[in-house]
Amino acid sequence: MPRHISLIFPGQGSQSLGMLNSFSEDELDNVTKISKEVLDIDIIDCIKNGPEVELNKTSITQPALLISSHLYFKKFLDLFDITPNLLAGHSLGEYSALLASNSIKIDDAISLVHKRGKCMENSQKGSMFAILNLDLNEINQICKAVQQETGQVISPANINSPNQVVIAGSDEAATIAANKCKEAGAKRCIQLKVSVASHCNLMDEAANIFKKELDEYKFNTPQIPTIHNVDAKIEEDVANIPKKLLEQLTLPVQWTKTMKYIKTFDGIVIECGPGKVLSGLAKTNGLDNILSMSSETFEDDLKGLL
Repeated sequence: MPRHISLIFPGQGSQSLGMLNSFSEDELDNVTKISKEVLDIDIIDCIKNGPEVELNKTSITQPALLISSHLYFKKFLDLFDITPNLLAGHSLGEYSALLASNSIKIDDAISLVHKRGKCMENSQKGSMFAILNLDLNEINQICKAVQQETGQVISPANINSPNQVVIAGSDEAATIAANKCKEAGAKRCIQLKVSVASHCNLMDEAANIFKKELDEYKFNTPQIPTIHNVDAKIEEDVANIPKKLLEQLTLPVQWTKTMKYIKTFDGIVIECGPGKVLSGLAKTNGLDNILSMSSETFEDDLKGLL
């Protein structure tokens, strides 16, 4: 019986200069043309040559990562001629998953995530901290207490694993909450290098603007089951997909629940995109048979598991 295969697509933070160096000019040619037509920017050149500060702009990072994950997905299909059983993506990666499932066309997906990035760039600024080895309930209580105390936004934003939760909010509230988490026994509280604080109520205004953009795009029923961030569920009604993408801006990414669901299939989990961030999170969520497509030994490793 064929092994169950889940593909997981990375989000912002996995980008790096040269992340498409393993792809040939022929493989890059089509997406180069499409991205130039859609954005009037040579995003492939930016990925190759930078400058890094440009690549790290949210409105550039998001289409750059989506395109990169799309190329990795095409390579997966070309190498193995296998249709995966399940797709999921972390934050921006949810759009890469929907593209892979043919729920949205590539030109629309590139345009949409660029606009999403623009909306996020123009939102209220804030901070995000990764809290390591502190119970989620305790983090929730600390965030609620700090929000009440300061009147400012602070809440869990990425529930990544039992020992890693990212909080997001205003600079002051996030710093106070991180310090309180440390006092409560967190192993580490690491401030993330981000210019915007996503998946929290600081994104309310961005979400209002982005809703108008989302309404312009057509989504189709995913041809491969795709798990959504806000509830770690597969949406049966295509009309609800834009709603879930909109909610994703202001609600936490339920990655631990996503990993728990994928784990029930006892299959192979493949990070489809640059980097190995999600592979690490899959491991801390207790999954086995985890592979990263950016690994030099990926092809042989997967053949060994099939």
